[in-house]
Amino acid sequence: MIAQIRSFTCPFLLLLLCWGGTFSAHARQRNKDKEKPAPPAQTYRAEIESNSFDDDHTVRALPDSSLLVVSTKNSSWFGKADFVVSKYDRQLQLVWQEKYEHKPSHDLLHIAADRNLIYLLFSTASSKKLVLYQLRLATGKGSFSEHELPSSYINIREMAALDGQVFLSGLDRQNLNMLHLNPSEEAIKLLPAVFGMEEDLGEFRVDTLTRAVEFVVEESNGWRSRVQTKRMNTKGEVIGTYFIQPEMDYRNDNTLQAGRLTPGDTLTKRLIGTYGHRTSIFAKGLFTSDLAGNLQYYDFSKLSHFFEYLSPRAERRMKAKFARQEAKGKPLVLRYRMLLHPVIPHPLGYAVVGEVYYPQYRDNNLYQYSPLAGRYPELRDIRSRVDGFRFTHAIVCVFDKEGKLVWDNSYKLKNRTYPLLAPTIEAGVNPQGHITLVYPDEEYIWYKTVRPNASLSDEEKVEVRVREESEKMLTNQTDGIIHFYGSNFVAFGFQRIRPAQGESRTVFYLQNMAFEPTATP
Repeated sequence: MIAQIRSFTCPFLLLLLCWGGTFSAHARQRNKDKEKPAPPAQTYRAEIESNSFDDDHTVRALPDSSLLVVSTKNSSWFGKADFVVSKYDRQLQLVWQEKYEHKPSHDLLHIAADRNLIYLLFSTASSKKLVLYQLRLATGKGSFSEHELPSSYINIREMAALDGQVFLSGLDRQNLNMLHLNPSEEAIKLLPAVFGMEEDLGEFRVDTLTRAVEFVVEESNGWRSRVQTKRMNTKGEVIGTYFIQPEMDYRNDNTLQAGRLTPGDTLTKRLIGTYGHRTSIFAKGLFTSDLAGNLQYYDFSKLSHFFEYLSPRAERRMKAKFARQEAKGKPLVLRYRMLLHPVIPHPLGYAVVGEVYYPQYRDNNLYQYSPLAGRYPELRDIRSRVDGFRFTHAIVCVFDKEGKLVWDNSYKLKNRTYPLLAPTIEAGVNPQGHITLVYPDEEYIWYKTVRPNASLSDEEKVEVRVREESEKMLTNQTDGIIHFYGSNFVAFGFQRIRPAQGESRTVFYLQNMAFEPTATP
């Protein structure tokens, strides 16, 4: 009997292996046939003598197309030390550098900037106290002030600055708190105009064109959903409240989820978000709307490149499944969750990037919903079984100024799992309107520049170089990459380098990567 089972199993396994090899070969051939863009030009570079054991560096792009680096000591929590703030120009040449005393138990939380000032927000040993540094953008000179939160339970999540005023998004035991920090006043004021839970917040931003602070919050009564957009001036006063809601139609089961706002005045501003089928958890497609509530829907199944992350055979099967369900008049609801990036201005209107992800559970029970499905959650609830978030692919959609979809594309990611729910890729638009997507993975920078009506390779990567060709890189720890300006990105991390002569050095590097515009076929 065992011999009979073996005689049946072995050919069956061989057949499966052959099929698997055929599918793998088809996938490799498919990717091989795709156009491979030229690697980025690694032009300007800056180095800081540093190692990852002693130092920590935070890198941010500033509104004037310069780069800010805040360097702190890892041991500063236990004693006094200096933190160093450095500003670099587009060529990564040092513009200015200033030192400030880093007091014990102070931890850098957030960085923001407006036209004149840079703001550094630090936590303290007291859960109610924050320290704000204000540095002049032109010189780096500045001062600090202490401020008190209205509650010791508020966890600050985001910060934005506008015309000398600072606005904060916080979480008080999973409840949203919007706060106004006036640098000239000690007390931080709670803005009572925005309510909700962490996962309800879609947007918190400042619009420098209209000098307004803006919030987008998803609201639901369990039956119907709507999206609220609220705009405030720099005093924290509400200057506009807008509600976007689907029409009352029994045939319309679309549930609006939180979205992102475009820049501009209220007449031209658009809201771009996701919607689900009777659910606020899983996304079925994208919607666009003006502030008057004129909604347009774009189902994922209608996008040209949404399923390209699958194998060719799986993509065909998925499209056929959608077609069958559509013919029956029944929607096909898949368990996609999407993390939307802020809207990017585009020559044709606006571009939005969305990353598809899935929560990973310790017990592999995908039906066990956790309240940690917010925008940037921390694994703080010991009762939660969420073990991380797996990202499969990203989509790019370009809309015109009326909210109509112009073109879309996608980028297959490495299917990695991350402990926190946060964007994994950076995006930038070049003058031609092509969109470059990049992300770090191990010692490489992975990249793809998407354009309309083109399927490009998802397998392109580049290693960050060293300063001189005669030098040898011994170790490379790529910490991240951010969009700088135009088609330029800056990768950063630690490298151990051996020169042709002399002793080896360990540095924190800033490496500009310029993605040149590609010709449209």
